[in-house]
Amino acid sequence: MFAKMSQDTKLLVNIFLPFFLIYSVQHVYLIYGNLLQSYEISHEATGWILGVYFLAAMLVRPLGGWLLENFGIRRTLVWSGMLSFIGCSLFFFKQSVFPLFIGRAISGAGFGIYTTGLFSHQALCVSEKMRGAMFSLLVVGGILPISTVTPLGEWLLLGSRETLYLAIGPALSAACCFLGGRVNVAAAGETRGGGEKSWGTYGVLFSSRPFLFLVFTGTTIALVDAFIVNISLLALEKGLAASYFLVSLSISAVVVRLAGSPLQNTLPRVALLAPCGILMSCSMILASFFPASGVFVAAGILFGVGIGAGWPMYHALIGDLLDPPLFPKGTATALLLYDAGYFVTPLTVGYFLPRFGTSGTFMAISLAAGGALVFIEVFYWLPLYWKSRAPRP
Repeated sequence: MFAKMSQDTKLLVNIFLPFFLIYSVQHVYLIYGNLLQSYEISHEATGWILGVYFLAAMLVRPLGGWLLENFGIRRTLVWSGMLSFIGCSLFFFKQSVFPLFIGRAISGAGFGIYTTGLFSHQALCVSEKMRGAMFSLLVVGGILPISTVTPLGEWLLLGSRETLYLAIGPALSAACCFLGGRVNVAAAGETRGGGEKSWGTYGVLFSSRPFLFLVFTGTTIALVDAFIVNISLLALEKGLAASYFLVSLSISAVVVRLAGSPLQNTLPRVALLAPCGILMSCSMILASFFPASGVFVAAGILFGVGIGAGWPMYHALIGDLLDPPLFPKGTATALLLYDAGYFVTPLTVGYFLPRFGTSGTFMAISLAAGGALVFIEVFYWLPLYWKSRAPRP
Protein backbone atom coordinates (compact mmCIF):
# COMPACT_ATOMS: atom_id res chain seq x y z
CA MET A 1 0.00 0.00 0.00
CA PHE A 2 2.80 2.41 0.89
CA ALA A 3 4.52 1.79 -2.42
CA LYS A 4 1.28 2.40 -4.29
CA MET A 5 0.54 5.60 -2.42
CA SER A 6 4.06 6.74 -3.14
CA GLN A 7 3.49 6.19 -6.86
CA ASP A 8 0.21 8.12 -6.69
CA THR A 9 1.92 10.97 -4.87
CA LYS A 10 4.67 11.15 -7.47
CA LEU A 11 2.03 11.34 -10.20
CA LEU A 12 0.25 14.16 -8.37
CA VAL A 13 3.44 16.18 -8.03
CA ASN A 14 4.30 15.55 -11.69
CA ILE A 15 1.05 16.88 -13.16
CA PHE A 16 -0.09 19.41 -10.52
CA LEU A 17 1.91 22.32 -11.96
CA PRO A 18 0.79 21.79 -15.59
CA PHE A 19 -2.77 21.62 -14.23
CA PHE A 20 -2.30 24.88 -12.34
CA LEU A 21 -0.80 26.62 -15.37
CA ILE A 22 -3.45 25.63 -17.94
CA TYR A 23 -6.23 26.69 -15.57
CA SER A 24 -4.34 29.93 -14.92
CA VAL A 25 -4.59 30.61 -18.65
CA GLN A 26 -8.35 30.11 -18.46
CA HIS A 27 -8.96 32.02 -15.23
CA VAL A 28 -6.89 35.09 -16.08
CA TYR A 29 -9.62 35.84 -18.62
CA LEU A 30 -12.48 35.69 -16.11
CA ILE A 31 -12.39 39.49 -16.08
CA TYR A 32 -11.83 39.72 -19.85
CA GLY A 33 -15.47 40.73 -20.29
CA ASN A 34 -14.79 44.09 -18.65
CA LEU A 35 -11.92 44.73 -21.06
CA LEU A 36 -14.15 43.86 -24.02
CA GLN A 37 -16.73 46.33 -22.75
CA SER A 38 -14.05 49.03 -22.74
CA TYR A 39 -13.56 48.29 -26.46
CA GLU A 40 -17.25 49.23 -26.88
CA ILE A 41 -18.15 45.76 -28.10
CA SER A 42 -21.86 44.85 -27.86
CA HIS A 43 -23.19 42.51 -25.17
CA GLU A 44 -24.08 39.92 -27.83
CA ALA A 45 -20.59 39.97 -29.38
CA THR A 46 -19.03 39.84 -25.91
CA GLY A 47 -21.13 36.77 -25.15
CA TRP A 48 -19.89 35.07 -28.31
CA ILE A 49 -16.25 35.96 -27.67
CA LEU A 50 -16.40 34.66 -24.11
CA GLY A 51 -18.47 31.60 -24.98
CA VAL A 52 -16.59 30.41 -28.07
CA TYR A 53 -13.64 29.48 -25.85
CA PHE A 54 -15.76 26.82 -24.18
CA LEU A 55 -17.45 25.79 -27.42
CA ALA A 56 -14.03 25.09 -28.91
CA ALA A 57 -12.90 23.27 -25.75
CA MET A 58 -16.07 21.20 -25.94
CA LEU A 59 -15.74 20.23 -29.61
CA VAL A 60 -12.12 19.09 -29.35
CA ARG A 61 -12.61 16.82 -26.33
CA PRO A 62 -12.95 13.67 -28.51
CA LEU A 63 -9.83 14.77 -30.39
CA GLY A 64 -8.01 15.03 -27.06
CA GLY A 65 -8.94 11.44 -26.21
CA TRP A 66 -7.86 10.26 -29.67
CA LEU A 67 -4.51 12.07 -29.45
CA LEU A 68 -3.84 10.53 -26.05
CA GLU A 69 -4.64 7.04 -27.31
CA ASN A 70 -2.49 7.37 -30.43
CA PHE A 71 0.36 9.74 -29.57
CA GLY A 72 0.73 9.59 -25.78
CA ILE A 73 0.44 12.19 -23.06
CA ARG A 74 3.57 14.25 -23.77
CA ARG A 75 2.85 15.04 -27.41
CA THR A 76 -0.79 15.72 -26.57
CA LEU A 77 0.18 18.31 -23.95
CA VAL A 78 2.90 20.00 -26.01
CA TRP A 79 0.73 20.36 -29.12
CA SER A 80 -2.27 21.65 -27.17
CA GLY A 81 -0.08 24.07 -25.20
CA MET A 82 1.11 25.50 -28.53
CA LEU A 83 -2.52 26.05 -29.58
CA SER A 84 -3.16 27.94 -26.36
CA PHE A 85 -0.11 30.14 -26.97
CA ILE A 86 -1.18 31.02 -30.51
CA GLY A 87 -4.75 31.79 -29.45
CA CYS A 88 -3.79 34.01 -26.51
CA SER A 89 -1.33 35.93 -28.68
CA LEU A 90 -4.19 37.02 -30.98
CA PHE A 91 -5.76 39.06 -28.16
CA PHE A 92 -3.24 41.81 -28.88
CA PHE A 93 -5.05 42.42 -32.21
CA LYS A 94 -7.96 44.28 -30.66
CA GLN A 95 -8.84 46.51 -33.63
CA SER A 96 -11.77 44.23 -34.56
CA VAL A 97 -13.89 41.45 -33.10
CA PHE A 98 -12.64 38.78 -35.55
CA PRO A 99 -9.10 38.15 -34.16
CA LEU A 100 -10.46 38.18 -30.60
CA PHE A 101 -13.10 35.60 -31.55
CA ILE A 102 -10.59 33.38 -33.39
CA GLY A 103 -8.05 33.75 -30.58
CA ARG A 104 -10.58 32.64 -27.98
CA ALA A 105 -11.55 29.67 -30.16
CA ILE A 106 -7.95 28.52 -30.69
CA SER A 107 -6.96 28.96 -27.03
CA GLY A 108 -10.14 27.14 -25.98
CA ALA A 109 -9.21 24.22 -28.22
CA GLY A 110 -5.78 24.09 -26.60
CA PHE A 111 -7.32 24.08 -23.13
CA GLY A 112 -9.79 21.34 -24.06
CA ILE A 113 -7.15 18.96 -25.39
CA TYR A 114 -4.66 19.73 -22.61
CA THR A 115 -7.09 19.06 -19.75
CA THR A 116 -8.54 15.97 -21.43
CA GLY A 117 -5.03 14.55 -21.57
CA LEU A 118 -4.28 15.35 -17.92
CA PHE A 119 -7.55 13.97 -16.55
CA SER A 120 -7.39 10.80 -18.65
CA HIS A 121 -3.76 10.24 -17.70
CA GLN A 122 -4.55 10.48 -14.01
CA ALA A 123 -7.61 8.22 -14.27
CA LEU A 124 -5.44 5.57 -15.92
CA CYS A 125 -2.63 5.84 -13.38
CA VAL A 126 -4.26 6.32 -9.97
CA SER A 127 -5.44 3.32 -7.96
CA GLU A 128 -9.20 3.03 -7.41
CA LYS A 129 -8.94 3.37 -3.62
CA MET A 130 -7.02 6.63 -3.93
CA ARG A 131 -9.00 8.09 -6.84
CA GLY A 132 -11.28 10.42 -4.88
CA ALA A 133 -8.54 11.94 -2.75
CA MET A 134 -6.13 12.30 -5.65
CA PHE A 135 -8.67 14.07 -7.84
CA SER A 136 -9.48 16.42 -4.96
CA LEU A 137 -5.83 17.35 -4.53
CA LEU A 138 -5.16 17.66 -8.26
CA VAL A 139 -8.07 19.98 -8.97
CA VAL A 140 -6.83 22.33 -6.25
CA GLY A 141 -4.52 23.39 -9.05
CA GLY A 142 -7.57 24.26 -11.11
CA ILE A 143 -9.06 26.58 -8.49
CA LEU A 144 -5.97 28.28 -7.04
CA PRO A 145 -5.57 30.59 -10.05
CA ILE A 146 -8.87 32.29 -9.16
CA SER A 147 -7.32 33.64 -5.95
CA THR A 148 -3.90 34.35 -7.47
CA VAL A 149 -3.78 34.93 -11.23
CA THR A 150 -7.29 36.41 -11.59
CA PRO A 151 -6.77 39.17 -8.97
CA LEU A 152 -3.39 39.90 -10.57
CA GLY A 153 -5.11 40.38 -13.91
CA GLU A 154 -7.80 42.60 -12.38
CA TRP A 155 -5.12 44.69 -10.64
CA LEU A 156 -3.28 45.16 -13.94
CA LEU A 157 -6.44 46.25 -15.73
CA LEU A 158 -7.45 48.65 -12.96
CA GLY A 159 -3.96 50.14 -13.19
CA SER A 160 -4.28 50.60 -16.97
CA ARG A 161 -1.58 47.98 -17.63
CA GLU A 162 -3.49 46.28 -20.44
CA THR A 163 -0.41 45.08 -22.33
CA LEU A 164 0.97 43.28 -19.28
CA TYR A 165 -2.43 41.72 -18.67
CA LEU A 166 -2.63 40.42 -22.24
CA ALA A 167 0.92 39.00 -21.97
CA ILE A 168 0.00 36.69 -19.09
CA GLY A 169 -1.88 34.17 -21.27
CA PRO A 170 0.89 33.55 -23.84
CA ALA A 171 3.54 33.33 -21.10
CA LEU A 172 1.57 30.73 -19.13
CA SER A 173 0.80 28.78 -22.32
CA ALA A 174 4.51 28.58 -23.15
CA ALA A 175 5.13 27.18 -19.66
CA CYS A 176 2.38 24.60 -20.28
CA CYS A 177 4.25 23.40 -23.38
CA PHE A 178 7.53 23.12 -21.49
CA LEU A 179 6.12 21.16 -18.54
CA GLY A 180 3.79 19.07 -20.69
CA GLY A 181 6.80 17.58 -22.45
CA ARG A 182 8.13 16.41 -19.08
CA VAL A 183 5.09 14.61 -17.68
CA ASN A 184 5.96 11.11 -16.48
CA VAL A 185 4.53 8.45 -18.82
CA ALA A 186 5.83 5.40 -16.98
CA ALA A 187 2.94 5.18 -14.50
CA ALA A 188 0.42 4.61 -17.29
CA GLY A 189 2.64 2.06 -18.98
CA GLU A 190 2.60 4.06 -22.22
CA THR A 191 4.66 3.18 -25.17
CA ARG A 192 6.31 6.00 -27.02
CA GLY A 193 3.55 6.13 -29.61
CA GLY A 194 0.77 5.61 -27.11
CA GLY A 195 -1.39 3.56 -29.48
CA GLU A 196 -0.78 -0.10 -28.58
CA LYS A 197 -3.47 -0.41 -25.90
CA SER A 198 -6.90 -1.96 -26.53
CA TRP A 199 -9.32 0.93 -26.05
CA GLY A 200 -13.10 0.80 -25.66
CA THR A 201 -15.63 2.11 -28.19
CA TYR A 202 -18.17 4.92 -28.04
CA GLY A 203 -20.93 2.35 -28.55
CA VAL A 204 -20.02 0.63 -25.30
CA LEU A 205 -19.60 3.99 -23.57
CA PHE A 206 -23.07 5.27 -24.48
CA SER A 207 -24.69 2.00 -23.48
CA SER A 208 -23.82 2.79 -19.85
CA ARG A 209 -26.97 4.29 -18.28
CA PRO A 210 -25.21 5.60 -15.14
CA PHE A 211 -22.62 7.36 -17.29
CA LEU A 212 -25.34 9.08 -19.34
CA PHE A 213 -26.97 10.38 -16.16
CA LEU A 214 -23.56 11.45 -14.90
CA VAL A 215 -22.87 13.66 -17.91
CA PHE A 216 -26.40 15.10 -17.78
CA THR A 217 -25.85 16.04 -14.14
CA GLY A 218 -22.43 17.48 -14.94
CA THR A 219 -23.76 19.55 -17.83
CA THR A 220 -26.49 21.03 -15.63
CA ILE A 221 -23.95 21.92 -12.93
CA ALA A 222 -21.80 23.52 -15.63
CA LEU A 223 -24.62 25.94 -16.51
CA VAL A 224 -24.24 27.39 -13.01
CA ASP A 225 -20.47 26.98 -12.78
CA ALA A 226 -20.11 29.02 -15.97
CA PHE A 227 -21.43 32.12 -14.20
CA ILE A 228 -17.86 32.83 -13.10
CA VAL A 229 -17.16 33.81 -16.73
CA ASN A 230 -19.74 36.63 -16.41
CA ILE A 231 -19.45 37.36 -12.70
CA SER A 232 -17.60 40.59 -13.47
CA LEU A 233 -20.74 41.86 -15.22
CA LEU A 234 -22.89 41.11 -12.15
CA ALA A 235 -20.32 42.81 -9.94
CA LEU A 236 -20.27 45.82 -12.26
CA GLU A 237 -24.06 46.14 -12.07
CA LYS A 238 -23.96 46.10 -8.27
CA GLY A 239 -20.93 48.38 -7.97
CA LEU A 240 -18.80 45.64 -6.41
CA ALA A 241 -15.40 44.11 -7.19
CA ALA A 242 -15.55 40.70 -8.86
CA SER A 243 -12.67 39.62 -6.60
CA TYR A 244 -15.04 39.63 -3.59
CA PHE A 245 -16.81 36.64 -5.10
CA LEU A 246 -13.91 35.00 -6.92
CA VAL A 247 -11.35 35.07 -4.09
CA SER A 248 -13.84 33.81 -1.49
CA LEU A 249 -14.89 31.10 -3.95
CA SER A 250 -11.30 30.05 -4.51
CA ILE A 251 -10.34 29.98 -0.84
CA SER A 252 -13.39 27.96 0.22
CA ALA A 253 -12.96 25.53 -2.67
CA VAL A 254 -9.30 24.96 -1.83
CA VAL A 255 -10.12 24.43 1.86
CA VAL A 256 -12.84 21.93 0.97
CA ARG A 257 -10.58 20.03 -1.40
CA LEU A 258 -7.62 19.88 0.95
CA ALA A 259 -9.58 19.14 4.12
CA GLY A 260 -12.01 16.81 2.41
CA SER A 261 -9.62 14.88 0.18
CA PRO A 262 -9.32 11.91 2.59
CA LEU A 263 -13.14 11.75 2.76
CA GLN A 264 -13.49 11.62 -1.03
CA ASN A 265 -12.48 7.96 -0.90
CA THR A 266 -15.34 7.05 1.46
CA LEU A 267 -18.18 9.49 0.66
CA PRO A 268 -21.13 8.25 -1.46
CA ARG A 269 -20.22 10.21 -4.57
CA VAL A 270 -23.29 9.15 -6.56
CA ALA A 271 -25.58 10.67 -3.92
CA LEU A 272 -23.66 13.91 -3.35
CA LEU A 273 -22.78 15.24 -6.82
CA ALA A 274 -26.18 16.80 -7.60
CA PRO A 275 -26.51 18.46 -4.13
CA CYS A 276 -23.19 20.20 -4.80
CA GLY A 277 -24.73 21.76 -7.89
CA ILE A 278 -27.88 22.69 -5.97
CA LEU A 279 -25.74 24.55 -3.42
CA MET A 280 -24.03 26.45 -6.26
CA SER A 281 -27.43 27.43 -7.70
CA CYS A 282 -28.55 28.75 -4.32
CA SER A 283 -25.37 30.79 -3.98
CA MET A 284 -25.91 32.47 -7.35
CA ILE A 285 -29.52 33.31 -6.46
CA LEU A 286 -28.18 34.89 -3.28
CA ALA A 287 -25.55 36.90 -5.17
CA SER A 288 -28.14 38.06 -7.70
CA PHE A 289 -30.71 39.16 -5.14
CA PHE A 290 -28.67 41.19 -2.62
CA PRO A 291 -26.35 44.06 -3.72
CA ALA A 292 -24.01 43.94 -0.74
CA SER A 293 -20.31 43.07 -0.55
CA GLY A 294 -20.82 40.78 2.46
CA VAL A 295 -23.49 38.82 0.62
CA PHE A 296 -21.23 38.63 -2.44
CA VAL A 297 -18.47 37.12 -0.29
CA ALA A 298 -20.90 34.67 1.39
CA ALA A 299 -22.24 33.60 -2.01
CA GLY A 300 -18.68 33.02 -3.21
CA ILE A 301 -17.97 30.84 -0.17
CA LEU A 302 -21.07 28.70 -0.77
CA PHE A 303 -20.27 28.44 -4.47
CA GLY A 304 -16.72 27.38 -3.60
CA VAL A 305 -17.96 24.65 -1.25
CA GLY A 306 -20.20 23.28 -3.99
CA ILE A 307 -17.63 23.28 -6.77
CA GLY A 308 -14.83 22.37 -4.37
CA ALA A 309 -16.55 19.10 -3.53
CA GLY A 310 -18.46 18.53 -6.76
CA TRP A 311 -15.74 18.92 -9.40
CA PRO A 312 -13.46 16.14 -8.08
CA MET A 313 -16.52 13.95 -7.48
CA TYR A 314 -17.52 14.35 -11.11
CA HIS A 315 -14.13 13.22 -12.37
CA ALA A 316 -13.80 10.41 -9.84
CA LEU A 317 -17.22 9.08 -10.86
CA ILE A 318 -15.98 8.65 -14.43
CA GLY A 319 -13.49 6.11 -13.09
CA ASP A 320 -16.09 4.62 -10.73
CA LEU A 321 -18.70 4.01 -13.42
CA LEU A 322 -16.51 2.92 -16.35
CA ASP A 323 -13.91 0.27 -17.08
CA PRO A 324 -10.31 1.47 -17.71
CA PRO A 325 -10.39 0.95 -21.52
CA LEU A 326 -13.17 3.56 -21.65
CA PHE A 327 -11.39 6.22 -19.57
CA PRO A 328 -10.01 8.37 -22.44
CA LYS A 329 -13.31 8.44 -24.34
CA GLY A 330 -15.34 8.72 -21.13
CA THR A 331 -13.24 11.62 -19.86
CA ALA A 332 -13.39 13.37 -23.24
CA THR A 333 -17.19 13.00 -23.41
CA ALA A 334 -17.78 14.07 -19.81
CA LEU A 335 -15.64 17.17 -20.27
CA LEU A 336 -17.17 17.91 -23.67
CA LEU A 337 -20.68 18.03 -22.22
CA TYR A 338 -19.51 19.99 -19.18
CA ASP A 339 -18.02 22.54 -21.55
CA ALA A 340 -21.41 22.76 -23.28
CA GLY A 341 -22.71 24.51 -20.17
CA TYR A 342 -19.79 26.92 -20.29
CA PHE A 343 -20.72 27.80 -23.87
CA VAL A 344 -24.48 28.09 -23.32
CA THR A 345 -24.39 30.29 -20.21
CA PRO A 346 -22.21 33.17 -21.52
CA LEU A 347 -24.19 33.15 -24.76
CA THR A 348 -27.51 33.18 -22.88
CA VAL A 349 -26.33 35.96 -20.60
CA GLY A 350 -25.21 37.99 -23.61
CA TYR A 351 -28.66 37.80 -25.23
CA PHE A 352 -30.85 38.00 -22.11
CA LEU A 353 -28.91 40.70 -20.24
CA PRO A 354 -30.21 43.68 -22.28
CA ARG A 355 -33.79 42.43 -21.78
CA PHE A 356 -33.87 41.14 -18.20
CA GLY A 357 -30.80 42.69 -16.59
CA THR A 358 -27.81 40.83 -15.18
CA SER A 359 -29.47 39.86 -11.88
CA GLY A 360 -32.65 38.62 -13.56
CA THR A 361 -30.70 36.53 -16.06
CA PHE A 362 -28.48 34.98 -13.40
CA MET A 363 -31.45 34.17 -11.17
CA ALA A 364 -33.52 32.55 -13.94
CA ILE A 365 -30.73 30.22 -15.08
CA SER A 366 -29.87 29.32 -11.48
CA LEU A 367 -33.49 28.44 -10.67
CA ALA A 368 -33.85 26.29 -13.80
CA ALA A 369 -30.59 24.41 -13.22
CA GLY A 370 -31.25 23.94 -9.50
CA GLY A 371 -34.72 22.55 -10.17
CA ALA A 372 -33.35 20.07 -12.73
CA LEU A 373 -30.69 18.89 -10.27
CA VAL A 374 -33.27 18.34 -7.53
CA PHE A 375 -35.31 16.23 -9.97
CA ILE A 376 -32.42 14.01 -11.06
CA GLU A 377 -31.20 13.59 -7.47
CA VAL A 378 -34.61 12.42 -6.22
CA PHE A 379 -35.50 10.19 -9.15
CA TYR A 380 -32.16 8.67 -10.16
CA TRP A 381 -29.11 9.17 -7.96
CA LEU A 382 -30.74 8.49 -4.58
CA PRO A 383 -32.51 5.31 -5.81
CA LEU A 384 -29.23 4.16 -7.37
CA TYR A 385 -27.40 4.83 -4.12
CA TRP A 386 -29.90 2.95 -1.95
CA LYS A 387 -29.93 0.08 -4.46
CA SER A 388 -26.16 -0.21 -4.15
CA ARG A 389 -26.49 -0.24 -0.34
CA ALA A 390 -29.09 -3.00 -0.30
CA PRO A 391 -27.76 -6.40 0.88
CA ARG A 392 -27.26 -8.90 -1.90
CA PRO A 393 -28.93 -12.32 -1.62
